[in-house]
Amino acid sequence: MKIMKLTFFILWGSLTFHSLVYGIEVDGARDESYGDPVAVQNIQTGFGDPGSELNAAYALVSEGRLHLMLTGNLEPNFNKLEIFIDSKSGGQNQIIASQNPNNDNWAAKFDGFTFDSGFSADYLVILRHGFNGTQLDLDFTELGARGKGSLVGRFDPVGLGKTGPFEASNGMVLGFDNTNSLGIGSNQGQSANRENAALVRTGSELAIPLNLIGSPKGEIKICVMINGHGHDYLSNQFLGAMPEWTRNLGTNGQGDFIQDSSLKTIDLNNYEGDQFFVIPSSGPSLRILDFSYDFASGKVSITWASSPDSFYTLQSSIDMRSWQEIDDGIESQGELTVHDHLISDDKSKNRFYRVVKE
Repeated sequence: MKIMKLTFFILWGSLTFHSLVYGIEVDGARDESYGDPVAVQNIQTGFGDPGSELNAAYALVSEGRLHLMLTGNLEPNFNKLEIFIDSKSGGQNQIIASQNPNNDNWAAKFDGFTFDSGFSADYLVILRHGFNGTQLDLDFTELGARGKGSLVGRFDPVGLGKTGPFEASNGMVLGFDNTNSLGIGSNQGQSANRENAALVRTGSELAIPLNLIGSPKGEIKICVMINGHGHDYLSNQFLGAMPEWTRNLGTNGQGDFIQDSSLKTIDLNNYEGDQFFVIPSSGPSLRILDFSYDFASGKVSITWASSPDSFYTLQSSIDMRSWQEIDDGIESQGELTVHDHLISDDKSKNRFYRVVKE
């Protein structure tokens, strides 16, 4: 059984009740709640090992946030981790500098750049760090002539002595752990070991409020890439991944750096596969909505928000460390599911319960 989402509730002394939502700790280390990767790297990096590389992407939409975990490394020389988001209708399949805010000079350098035909960018997140890791910057941009872009956070992970959570001014939360040493190799363009890539557990992690990206109800598409410090020399590290034998794209798609030029000749349609990945529609957030408890009979009745065509497991604990399965294969009853559980042992004990989406 793969745990996708959890929601907790506590039966305290068999008398009172309150609910807790199980959250992901945004600290740059992958939580098990993410489940399987939505994209895995195919090729070894052309930006050094472990200089800058993208190993795998994990994503989860929960409690009004998009949680995004990108395992790998980002070299502390102000290389850019560029995260383009397609989450609403419209957007730009080809970047036009004059129709975008130009924070950090990104739009001028991406002028003319073309995404895969199935992707039109609505938002951009830029992450960069330098000065031996003591400066970590986060920009957020809404694309379009009326869009705005700005620096929303500057942090010092070294001075603070932690990897997160770092809270940005617009409500985003960042985690950053650059300690990965496993890597995917630096034989530029050669096939990477995908199993090793999927084993990496640390990197860049974001929790993005959905209202920042148009409050999407359907699927979300993400295109991630590592770029040079001036936004004008693309590596071969993308998720979705580039095909085998792809070397650094550079400024012109041929690996060359061209001074004072944009990425205008790069068209991702010229590369096999999609250089983006899709996060499916999440459905309603899993949460406890109501309960009832009859002390005399020991009957607990639980109601939670559920997704159609889904199955759930009910678990119990007295210490929140060791969990016992009460019932599994509980079939969804639609948008709401009600399930009864009978307490047969000591009714005076404090009890913790959780509902797990299978």
